[in-house]
Amino acid sequence: MKGGYKNKNVLIIGDGISGNGAKNALEKYGARCDIFDERFGEKFPEKNYDLIVISPSVSSDHYIYDYAREKGVPVIGEIELGFRLFDGETVAVTGTNGKTTTVSLIGEILKRAGRKTSVCGNIGVSFASCAAFDGSDTAVVEVSSFQLESIDGFKPHIACVLNISQDHLDRHKTMRRYAETKFRIAENQDENDFLILSQDDIPLLLLEGFFPRAKVLYTSLRGKVSGAYMFGGKIYFMDEYVCDRDAIRLRGDHNVSNVLAAVCAAKLMKVENDVIVDVLTEFESDKHRLRYVDTVKGKYYFNDSKGTNIGATLKAAEYMPSDTCLILGGSDKGYEFDELFEKLPEQIKVVFAIGETAGKIKKAAFRNKFYEVEFKETLDEAVRDTLNLNVSNVLLSPATASFDMFSSYKERGEKFETLVKELKIQ
Repeated sequence: MKGGYKNKNVLIIGDGISGNGAKNALEKYGARCDIFDERFGEKFPEKNYDLIVISPSVSSDHYIYDYAREKGVPVIGEIELGFRLFDGETVAVTGTNGKTTTVSLIGEILKRAGRKTSVCGNIGVSFASCAAFDGSDTAVVEVSSFQLESIDGFKPHIACVLNISQDHLDRHKTMRRYAETKFRIAENQDENDFLILSQDDIPLLLLEGFFPRAKVLYTSLRGKVSGAYMFGGKIYFMDEYVCDRDAIRLRGDHNVSNVLAAVCAAKLMKVENDVIVDVLTEFESDKHRLRYVDTVKGKYYFNDSKGTNIGATLKAAEYMPSDTCLILGGSDKGYEFDELFEKLPEQIKVVFAIGETAGKIKKAAFRNKFYEVEFKETLDEAVRDTLNLNVSNVLLSPATASFDMFSSYKERGEKFETLVKELKIQ
């Protein structure tokens, strides 16, 4: 496919990491590219195009699809483009939570095993750019539901669905449609490929009508399965002992689930146990995923800014060892918060609600008879007011996106950590 782009006119929708990665890759192979981003008030280019490449922010009901049908121009996503340009083996990971940790972990294991590996996709690195410039023999690709909407021939040799819980209903509208989009990761696989599914964290109802052709392996914290599992405090793959759970540096059951998926993928790629264990004993997760920040006046502060949906926040809350204030809220992703309060661990004693979703949070809390909810105008106010509470821990895990107040979950997490450190000098 690489030679098929020479002298082709390509329109790229979206002037971000995906869009610019696609442009750089295509231009390497001789294409002529225009980038269009409607956020900047640009005029839509009037030209005859051979291909349109879209970024993940472009939904399936965007007008560009009508334009493409009218003009007879194929539309693909940047992930699809990356796959077409890549000569090596692809491992792809999707799920509501844990994607970044899992692809980073798999990537590190494969690198230690001597494979030239790119870690890319939704993690913030363009797959197309890696395919064109990295010279890797393996790509470990984090794939979001937004990216899976626009695949065509994308066919990872190993695919993994970590979990499915409420998220992005503002775009996908229903859980059924959201799950079906996630399962597209396996739609082009055949009997020579592998699909890893969580037996614990994918509701059976959502699996109805899903019949993958790949060989299916499972992960579970609850006992033996055909795949990777935990039993008696030990990690196994197909009844082969890998290591003790206590040897894993990552904390929390949710991270052990991620480890099981990584072990499964690594073993399928013939990586030796000693390499896998070396990485598991050293690997640390994203700094904005359940990270201890500091202790101020006897209170322990934890940054889980990457907890951008209800499932992630519940897992972070379960990790809290004692009485905790939970800081919740941000931009609206289209769901209510009843599930959060129905399952909220008993150690969560107070909720500070911030951002666009603060009103929805309070209404859901009251519907579920949780009354210790306070509105806070800003994250600054919420952090400052935690000093007045009789709790041992403060957890920022918003269960929402950040875009009402911040440019990203990283900016939100960094702001939280700055505010906590400022408390120490007051």
